[in-house]
Amino acid sequence: MVSFKLKIVLALFLTSVFLSVALGISAHSLLNRNLFRDLQTRVRDLTSIGSLTLDRGALERLVHEVRPGMTKGESEAIERSPDYAVISAELNRIRKTDPNLIRLIYTFVPTVNAGGALYLVDADMLKFLSARAHGVEAAEEDIFSPGTELDVSSFPTARMVLATGKAAVGPAYVWNSRSKVNSLSGYAPIFDSTGRKILAVLALDLTDREAKAELRRATTLSVLIGSLALAGTFIVSLFVANLFTRDIVDLDRVVRSFAEDNLHLRAAVRSRDEIGRLGDSFNRMADLIQRSAADQAALLGAYGRFVPRDFLRHLEKESILDVKLGDQVQKEMTILFSDIQSFTELSESMTPRENFNFINSYLSRVGPEIRSHHGFIDKYIGDAIMALFPDRAEDAVEAAVAMQHRVREYNGHRASTGYRAIRVGVGIHTGKLMLGTVGEDERMDGSVIADAVNLCSRIESLTRIYGGMVLISGSALGIIEDMSRYHSRFIDRVRVHGRQESVTIYEVFDGDSEEQFELKSLTRADWDAAVQLYHAQSFREALAGFRDLTARNPNDTMFGIYAARCERLIELGVPENWHGVEVYDSK
Repeated sequence: MVSFKLKIVLALFLTSVFLSVALGISAHSLLNRNLFRDLQTRVRDLTSIGSLTLDRGALERLVHEVRPGMTKGESEAIERSPDYAVISAELNRIRKTDPNLIRLIYTFVPTVNAGGALYLVDADMLKFLSARAHGVEAAEEDIFSPGTELDVSSFPTARMVLATGKAAVGPAYVWNSRSKVNSLSGYAPIFDSTGRKILAVLALDLTDREAKAELRRATTLSVLIGSLALAGTFIVSLFVANLFTRDIVDLDRVVRSFAEDNLHLRAAVRSRDEIGRLGDSFNRMADLIQRSAADQAALLGAYGRFVPRDFLRHLEKESILDVKLGDQVQKEMTILFSDIQSFTELSESMTPRENFNFINSYLSRVGPEIRSHHGFIDKYIGDAIMALFPDRAEDAVEAAVAMQHRVREYNGHRASTGYRAIRVGVGIHTGKLMLGTVGEDERMDGSVIADAVNLCSRIESLTRIYGGMVLISGSALGIIEDMSRYHSRFIDRVRVHGRQESVTIYEVFDGDSEEQFELKSLTRADWDAAVQLYHAQSFREALAGFRDLTARNPNDTMFGIYAARCERLIELGVPENWHGVEVYDSK
């Protein structure tokens, strides 16, 4: 007769065998899934980061050269180009991060055909061409020349990337019959300089060799551990331990998730023993950490309203906590100064509270225009604004024009409530500047120091003299790629306080009222002709031109300024070494 004790032992043993096998199968399946997800993450990271590191200028030039139906000679010409070498070298640098696993890495260009694309740069091509040039036989498998047509209609992941503009990885391995390996494909879009159009796509295939090796090692280890686990007393101990450590495992899972910033998770407390008290203590600690994290996030958000995040980004700092006194960086940026004209006179008629309300009402309208055009406000100086545009001078011009439109809307609101209209002058200049922190240990501030900043401030102050609402220096105007997008005219050559060299200034009048915009556009050619006569010292002919222009648009201050200059030069004569440069010594 079989004893009850033996029945329990047999039951525990058979149960343990069953559980060991089931756990082994589950662990094998779970590990396989985790390894696959890790591989997906690796492919996604490689393609996403790689798409950001490729030389966009070289890519844009290559994309403009490649087209369907290219001849072999045209493709070879692209392969010999420096841009092709740059992109191929960068692709191979990405490959070196996992040289044994990356099977293919290349770029292709989408075409107007939704299912079609053209190969652009293949990382293996330069190596293949070099081998062939030295008489070494090299396999042409999976190597494609620029312009080779690629049918992406059978690649759902690639189609998804082209449709959504986001990086994606294939949902499963794909078997390659020639290489005899499974591989996982990932794709990442590469946008043009506008950030809206997909310029090309980076494609990468990663093999599963490492995942398979890891799975084999894990399987071998699992079998060994499972065999040892089947020992009699260890089976019972394992069963009992599993029973009594259930709450600990659950608490560990919650703690790990909490460490991954899932701060809302709490441990389930099922008992009042030591494990239950530990879970309760963790929950109280989690409440405290969550409140502290929320307070810190709110504090950093508040700091962000005083210190622009763009300022920190250009200093290469993650947060305000990383900033130290003396941090600095040199950059070339476009500077914008704006100021309300006759603000002192206007403010004298208001109480301090009305002054603050007025300034905040005005800044709340023009400030967002600076940010929406990729600039950031460095500081407010009363009613004045100093803003920086790190990317393009066009951004500053478009922001200035938008600010003028918003001021015109604001004036309509002020008129409806019985307040007088305001005029805002804007100066724009491009140059090198030092961006950093100044002060002392107990009080410091972010600041921008450069001669370019002072010059921009002087240009803005000239709006009070010339009547132009947006004045831009010649150096800023000269780097704008397509000036035909804006309407501008020459204003003057001036030498301002603190500078020995003259600067040429222009007016951008796209932000003027419709009436003034039309008049300035219609008189532009005659204005240029009269100014040329003025600088050629034909002052009588120039004076006649300026008087005629004044009759056509009496509100344009520039005509009267130049007419008065002509009259003075005709009466007093031309000074020696006269070059048509006006000197302004006041700040």
